[in-house]
Amino acid sequence: MDTYDSKTASRIVGVSLRQLQYWDERDFIRPSAQPAEGRGTKRLYSFHDLVCLKVVKDLARRGFTLQKIRRCLKPLKEMNAHTERPTESLKYLTDGEELFVLTNDRRRILDAMERRFLVSLGIGHLVRELDGQVKRLERDLGKPGRALRELGEKRRGSA
Repeated sequence: MDTYDSKTASRIVGVSLRQLQYWDERDFIRPSAQPAEGRGTKRLYSFHDLVCLKVVKDLARRGFTLQKIRRCLKPLKEMNAHTERPTESLKYLTDGEELFVLTNDRRRILDAMERRFLVSLGIGHLVRELDGQVKRLERDLGKPGRALRELGEKRRGSA
């Protein structure tokens, strides 16, 4: 496994050495290859650590506070504990204020802050289905205007 010292990780990710130290001391992102164990100990980061650092840096650049990022990453790491590299397998979505994660089921989106699933609804297929029903009804009845009136009457009668 390749490892990267703090100086190299700092250059690759684009954060300061002090930032890496701060995140480690606050147990935000710790180097997994070799954690710091006292003064003068060399921190060694794995490639996965670099990915996590880059994600955090990108989210912070987009205006998310570290507190919000921490709240987002914790449940995601817990949910993806079985995944060797959870942050690499996720797709993040944001509206600038909230953070969402696409799941394997593209119709389900995880609200990373609340750990609740949102459902993504597209209406294109409903429009196509409705259009097909109207055309079939018009064809069956032979009169477009009358078909639409009858469809409306059926709906009012069943409601």
